[in-house]
Amino acid sequence: MNRIGAILLALLSIPFIVLGLIFLIAAATGVPSRLLVGLVLLAIGVAFLIYGIRRLRRLTDISPDVLKTGAVGLARRLGGELTVAQLRAEYRISEDLAQDVMADLVSEGTAVREDREQRAVYVFSGLMPSLAEKTCPYCGTELPVRSALRKCPNCGGTLEITKT
Repeated sequence: MNRIGAILLALLSIPFIVLGLIFLIAAATGVPSRLLVGLVLLAIGVAFLIYGIRRLRRLTDISPDVLKTGAVGLARRLGGELTVAQLRAEYRISEDLAQDVMADLVSEGTAVREDREQRAVYVFSGLMPSLAEKTCPYCGTELPVRSALRKCPNCGGTLEITKT
């Protein structure tokens, strides 16, 4: 069901709800047989309305722009790399739609496709974690950032923190 169908279904619920309320009001005046008809019409209208609204929300959630934003957010949580299968699992979408979204991200330059172990991995270079290390600019000694040293133990030069 597309967006227009969901909107029409939500709009179709209005007459059912109105008629259901009219029959419920008429049942209060002394004709109890209209109570059942009113409840049935009201139930049908509410069911149409709920289904139409849920479908509209789902269609909005799987629109390409929303999926692109979601794919970047998912890649951020996963360390800068994302596969089509991970995107499909997160948003419960078809493989064609997931591949189209990832192809759009590649064409925009947001991601780069890499083939690894018989599967395509999309790398978001801007989201990759950077590694920091202390290096000595004079002798090239590399030390972990967690070390409390500020001077190189080999030559005595001031250590610099660099990110890779």
